[in-house]
Amino acid sequence: MLVITNEEIESFLEMPPCVEALEAAYRDLGNRDAVDMPRQDGVVSHKRDGAVYALKTMSGNLPSAGVAALRLNSDVVHWPVINGAPRRVKIPISQGDRYNGLVLLFSTETGELLAMFNDGYVQKTRVGGSSGVAAKYLARKDAKVLGLLGTGWQATGQIEAMAAVRKLELVKVFSSTKSNRDVFAKNYADKLGIEVRAVASPEEAAEGADILAAATNSMVPVITPKLVKPGMHITSVRGSEIPLDVLKACDRLVVNTHDPVKAYAAKGWPSEIPEFENGDYSRPDIGVFDISGFPELKDVVAGNASGRQSDTEVTCFHNYKGLGLQFAAIGAILYREARKRQLGLTVEDRFFSQTVHP
Repeated sequence: MLVITNEEIESFLEMPPCVEALEAAYRDLGNRDAVDMPRQDGVVSHKRDGAVYALKTMSGNLPSAGVAALRLNSDVVHWPVINGAPRRVKIPISQGDRYNGLVLLFSTETGELLAMFNDGYVQKTRVGGSSGVAAKYLARKDAKVLGLLGTGWQATGQIEAMAAVRKLELVKVFSSTKSNRDVFAKNYADKLGIEVRAVASPEEAAEGADILAAATNSMVPVITPKLVKPGMHITSVRGSEIPLDVLKACDRLVVNTHDPVKAYAAKGWPSEIPEFENGDYSRPDIGVFDISGFPELKDVVAGNASGRQSDTEVTCFHNYKGLGLQFAAIGAILYREARKRQLGLTVEDRFFSQTVHP
């Protein structure tokens, strides 16, 4: 069994093959040749004021790649107000101020545990890569300008994925912190070899954009109706980033999944947890706006639902919830490449299997 770290993953994982692997996984899911098991969270109180402890699981089986993946997160979460808006923030309070998230990768042929790896780098890659798959089917073929709201970890995945599926010439990026957007713009101009311009407002980022992507941890909308223009494709990394009136105004809406996150909470909740009001667990418009009537991304990729039909359509990929299957798709790449490059720590398989019938 191979143990692989974020640092090792970052040394070789690239976005284009991840987009391809995710597209193939979505196609298998749409054709019922793969299985995804929806996310479940167990939420209990924490001694830190305003915080909770959450154990999160999600999984998926991808037989075409010979793997199944189980993602586990053990988090302490709170919702501070930053720049006037509440945000979902994980608190790194494990030894050495670290976070706890990992993926177990199993063989669908033998059942054995193949690898265990950090989920952090793969997390932003699978979110960005899925947005890239959606943009391949929903953005205009000639899309060349990306407006990006956010400069954090998830924003790096979005810009890399959009550059993988469209020939971008300009990216306009906004963050409420000037130094963050300036550094982000310089880093990605150098990395991608295109113009990346830091701008002072969301309106400036959206002006003339063919694709508008939100990649923040905001609990309130950041893509407002005035930012959306004919022919634009919009996407996000959180359901709370796109308000109901924008979703309703889209000509073509595709969602990542119809399956909601299942949250199991201790007594006294959910009223005390912001996530139940406008976040991963719920949002005010659920029940008012039925997303089950719109196709999932797997349906579009499998050819069972239509992608963009005209250059004037406003299209939207509503990344409402993630899929465990995404970790299987990218995990297969990680395992293959790590073995080829002789990376990771090999641990004897006997520690992860048994002679006793479980």
